[in-house]
Amino acid sequence: MNVLLGITGSIAAYKSLELARLLRRHGAEVRFILTKSALNFITPLSCQTLSNNEVYFDQFVLSKGIKHLTLGEWSDIFVIAPATANVIGKAACGIADDLLSTTMISCQKSMLFVPAMDQGMWDNRVVQENVATLKKNGVHFLEPSVGTLATGKTGRGRFPEASIILKKILTVHEKRGGLAGKRFLVTGGRTEEDLDPVRVVTNRSSGLMGAELVKAVYCREGRVKGIFGEVACLLPEDVELTRVRTSVEMLRALKRDFDWCDCLIMAAAIGDYKPRRKNVTKKHDKAYKVDLEKNVDLLKELAKQKGDKLVVGFSLEDKNVLARARDKMREKNLDIVVLNSSAAIGQDSIKASILRQKGNVVSLDEQTKWQLANRVLDECMAELGRYRGRH
Repeated sequence: MNVLLGITGSIAAYKSLELARLLRRHGAEVRFILTKSALNFITPLSCQTLSNNEVYFDQFVLSKGIKHLTLGEWSDIFVIAPATANVIGKAACGIADDLLSTTMISCQKSMLFVPAMDQGMWDNRVVQENVATLKKNGVHFLEPSVGTLATGKTGRGRFPEASIILKKILTVHEKRGGLAGKRFLVTGGRTEEDLDPVRVVTNRSSGLMGAELVKAVYCREGRVKGIFGEVACLLPEDVELTRVRTSVEMLRALKRDFDWCDCLIMAAAIGDYKPRRKNVTKKHDKAYKVDLEKNVDLLKELAKQKGDKLVVGFSLEDKNVLARARDKMREKNLDIVVLNSSAAIGQDSIKASILRQKGNVVSLDEQTKWQLANRVLDECMAELGRYRGRH
């Protein structure tokens, strides 16, 4: 993937250096175009060091090729990050007065803007009209985050974290279909059950599958809420998340939000067992005997209020994989079951299969959890597109 990365005159310009580093780690080739204003915040030397490529900022330079044409032709995707109100206005009005803007006007490839500015500027009616014009013309946007701005105030306008920009770039480059505003409730991570005030019974789930699902919904412009237990990965800042710890807390949050969603994707690893009783103080005995009992089955509980909602479950098994997945589908009234093994725990890649309600199984090649997340969403959209008794 060839990424042309345009940087404009925003205090957030330095954060694009981290984005370039992540892109290179992902295997992308990166070339920079800087505006003259951007040179107040970052140096061409920094960009050249991170990209290992020549850096472009002068419209009229004696070199081979017409740069505002050849750079666009070279790229697979043109990303302007950070994008100021000024460059958004130029793009919307067709103004081309420097290397970045002339390249934008001539580029025929996918284009992604990642704005960063004060909330007052972002909310300005003219800026929003310019954004709407560009979207209507097929330009993609990743909206700014809510957080602490350069002024010290809190609001929307902050440059998004580099990892979510990377996911958005992949989404645009891979031409992932939009989710038509469908509402997805996604669970992830692992639950804990208390043995005493210090010790817990839990499992080794990292939460990465759930995190990738949430990011995929967000980047494909669906509506998403997440409910997460303990995790060993970073969760996105720009998604409404509820953090829980025990299975009881998870069930309470699910019952609260279930009516809101069109589709529930249950990727959380709920503990199968919990202690029969919790010790009120930390134990120091030479032996620690624990009596366990079966935990509540969250999906069975939610099946009572399912209605016409789509429900996706995960089945992690190392033997009798398909038989147990079919049992779970029947007992919990699931529409889709994702089958995988314990080998996927804590790993970036996964080998999985997808079981549909009609019983046909699709075996997938080993892929990243990001790729599987998008495949699951494709399956969900296909199922939601079929008649489900809605009027």
